[in-house]
Amino acid sequence: MDLDVSEATLAALLLATARTAGFVLLAPPFNSKAIPATVKGALSVCLALVVFHQVESQLGVLSAGYLVLTALTEVVIGAALGFVVQLFFAAVQLAGDVLDVTGGFSLQPAYDPLSMSTASTIGRLQNLLATALLFTSGGHLLLVRGLFTSYEGLPLGAVLPGDQVGQVVVHAMSTMFLAAMQIAGPLVAVLLLADVALGLVSRASPQMNIFALGFPVKIMLTLVMLGLTFPLLPTALDSLLETATRAMLSFRAG
Repeated sequence: MDLDVSEATLAALLLATARTAGFVLLAPPFNSKAIPATVKGALSVCLALVVFHQVESQLGVLSAGYLVLTALTEVVIGAALGFVVQLFFAAVQLAGDVLDVTGGFSLQPAYDPLSMSTASTIGRLQNLLATALLFTSGGHLLLVRGLFTSYEGLPLGAVLPGDQVGQVVVHAMSTMFLAAMQIAGPLVAVLLLADVALGLVSRASPQMNIFALGFPVKIMLTLVMLGLTFPLLPTALDSLLETATRAMLSFRAG
């Protein structure tokens, strides 16, 4: 049985895959190194199958130069959208890194086999928990929907506006740091008060070994407060996902 597929359909599928592949390579949770490259490629093609009919209606005159140039443009657009999402999602791990520094866990960084790099203990825990919440809450579907809707503001072959990219990246980075401080702020305040209390104890009883006592106390406080603040993480993650989706849809071709 011969399968007759038009050139326009193949070109639309190729160009749709270019944008989805750029997005999958950078956007969490799809960018994890634990996911094999073949699975990422298959996921990119599956996402492209959903939207290639819309892409087919936006095709220009087919030629080798047009396909190469448009494919490169689509990869850049998809990568830019994925990078914006990654900036917002990194706020959760950044909050864990701040807690590692203030709680004393950063003295012994752990090797993360998934990212193949050293990572802070609490930062990696927060990242894994946020990834699990992302799938259980359906947040990954919200990100995919934002990718599909991006064709309304950035149609096939559109030039990514540089001024909008700069504004969105600056906003994403500021939101990332602000969200990280909001997540880790209460725990950092408690650990700061613990340091003040240990300093007062050291002044009142100089014979006590505060260095030997301080680390276990701060680690215990960090673990206790971390367990108490875990229920607040889903609300913060939902807010970050909504902001990331709005940032993706804010791009408009000039």
